[in-house]
Amino acid sequence: MSFFYPTLAAMVILLGFVFFVGRQHRDLLRVGAYGEFLARLLPLITAGALALGLPFVMRYTIEGNALLVLLTYLAGTALLTLLMARAVASDERRASTFFRRAEYDKAARAYEELVSRRPLPRYYSALGASLDASGDPEGALEATEAAVRLDPRLGIAHYNRASALVALGERERARGDLQAVFRSDSNRRLKQAAQEALESLEKG
Repeated sequence: MSFFYPTLAAMVILLGFVFFVGRQHRDLLRVGAYGEFLARLLPLITAGALALGLPFVMRYTIEGNALLVLLTYLAGTALLTLLMARAVASDERRASTFFRRAEYDKAARAYEELVSRRPLPRYYSALGASLDASGDPEGALEATEAAVRLDPRLGIAHYNRASALVALGERERARGDLQAVFRSDSNRRLKQAAQEALESLEKG
């Protein structure tokens, strides 16, 4: 049985995932955090290497055990990829979980720790959002300004700074930041949120 075409299909699918994950983390490339960027891709790269090895493994498998070997190999590949993906940026995921649970003080402390170890714009921006949500707009403004200074193209940093500015009563500056979201590296959801915030500012 030839595994050339299934392996080729798996590689095409993996390349699609690599492209998607790479786009999600392109802010890391802008600030030269190449190691951080590669770490996000490493689970997929590992899965690709294992997929390429499948035809060689199956070539030397006893015919009667082929299905068992195939299923074991695929299950092992999937498990290893999952474990590696969970291990990458686990501290970032932990901080994000605190924020999603509305445990903003814990999220702020977690992001402060991240910033102290790896001062990336995305961490400053998330720290600002956490501080803003916990009732510290001054601290939020300081953190988000650091994020924008380090990466002016980070749309979420402009959005989070705008939120802090609104809380401080600086509505014109906030409007400028919300407009900057549309010129920055922002996904559709963020642009929609910025549009809604702009409309709210206009009404207010």
